[in-house]
Amino acid sequence: MKQKRNALVAAVLAVLMLLSVATAAFAAESEPTEPALDQVATEPPAEEPSTEEPTTEPTTKTPTQPSTEPTTEKPTQPTTKPAPHTHKFGRWKLAKKATNKKNGRYVRVCSCGKKETKTIARVKSATLKYKQFVYTGSPLTNKVTLKDKAGKTLKQGKAYTVSYKNNVRVGIATVVIKGTGNYKFKTTRSFRIVPMAVALTGVTPSATKATVNWNHVPAQASGYQLQYTTDPAFSKNLKLQTRGGGLATSDVLSGLTEKTTYYVRVRTFKYTGEKYYYAAWSKPLSFTTPAAAPYAISGQLPRRARVASSYFDDAVFVGDSVSLGLSYYEAANDVLGKAQFLTAGSLGSGNALGAVTENSVHPRYNGQKMKVEKGVAACGAKKVYIMLGMNDIGAYGIDKSVANFKTLCQKILKEAPGVKLYVQSVTPRVAQGAKSDNVTLNNTNITAYNRKLASLCAQQGWYFVNVAEVMFDSTGHLIRSYCSDPDGMGMHFAYAGCKAWVDYLYTHTA
Repeated sequence: MKQKRNALVAAVLAVLMLLSVATAAFAAESEPTEPALDQVATEPPAEEPSTEEPTTEPTTKTPTQPSTEPTTEKPTQPTTKPAPHTHKFGRWKLAKKATNKKNGRYVRVCSCGKKETKTIARVKSATLKYKQFVYTGSPLTNKVTLKDKAGKTLKQGKAYTVSYKNNVRVGIATVVIKGTGNYKFKTTRSFRIVPMAVALTGVTPSATKATVNWNHVPAQASGYQLQYTTDPAFSKNLKLQTRGGGLATSDVLSGLTEKTTYYVRVRTFKYTGEKYYYAAWSKPLSFTTPAAAPYAISGQLPRRARVASSYFDDAVFVGDSVSLGLSYYEAANDVLGKAQFLTAGSLGSGNALGAVTENSVHPRYNGQKMKVEKGVAACGAKKVYIMLGMNDIGAYGIDKSVANFKTLCQKILKEAPGVKLYVQSVTPRVAQGAKSDNVTLNNTNITAYNRKLASLCAQQGWYFVNVAEVMFDSTGHLIRSYCSDPDGMGMHFAYAGCKAWVDYLYTHTA
């Protein structure tokens, strides 16, 4: 084994030696051979000038012109750039104010003269929060919003000011908006001022009419409107009743149908000479008309809620012997507040127009006989409840009696202006039994006279109080138990009749 290893080493060494020899031979062949000494070049002799033209062949001489080859040498001039100018601007200054049509601008200037500008967006919109206000008697103001073209909300006092014109009374109020600060413009906006609303307080219906009441008519109102219908939604069958002027707090709806449900509402309005301004409608009320009463008369005051006795404190009752009986009942029962009486037996419209004499039929006030109109003025009454006719129909007939009644009422109003007239119907007479009714003073003629009085009241604006409708029995005569003299004249009242009379007055007021 050892022998084999030695032989292998020897073989490797032999190979290495052969490679060394080959390398040396290769190197000897590649090196240049030095010339022999006798062949070394000496300095060449000077050449004779040549007469031949210079050759155009390229020469190996280095050209004298500068080389275009890149060089690594640094240039002699400086290589760093000067530092840039830093702008130093002054404050922004307002150059042009913005308007509601054109933008404005700010300007600032650098020390080097360079300018910069900044835009002030123009005003694009001006709006009011509320389109309408209700009259209060005090100046009314609105919320104003201004936005520029960029959508920014401008500040009041900084960008604009606000002032008002006609912002107290009902009508059109004007808002004057003026630019300030960075803005220069003027524009206006407007809103409405409408009358105050009122509220319904009640409705008293009869078969074909209804009295509607509300709380008050406020300042700045020229009148009111009543709207009524059978439709609770107020979308069809609408009827409108308009009244102008005055401070009325009630009105009567006419032409209604019995046993029908209606809905009514009220609103006030103001007329400025150019335009109507309406308040909001009140909350509606509903009511149902009753069946027609057999002795109801068109135009009579409808039934309503019972009033207190103090309602009659400023009333005076004018009448004949029938009303005289009512004064006795009042004195005994104290049921009509502080009401006064101007009554006389056999008093009628005809003889009341005559002169006051020792034998004339006139009422007395404080023991002194005087004309009806003088007595009304003397007692200071505000309400006049008058019942006359029983002593006129037989003497003058129906038409002449109504004419005399009208003349007397006009004298009362002239002597005591401002009083309210409550015309009471003449009451019926009891059935006369074996006796026939008076040829002229009978219940048929009494009813005809009462209808004429109701028509007169409608024309003159007086109140017709149809006391008679609760006095008839089933035969069309005065209820016997109501009469104090059924076997005599058959027209005066017992206490039961007076109570029915007073109860009717309490529930038929205006």
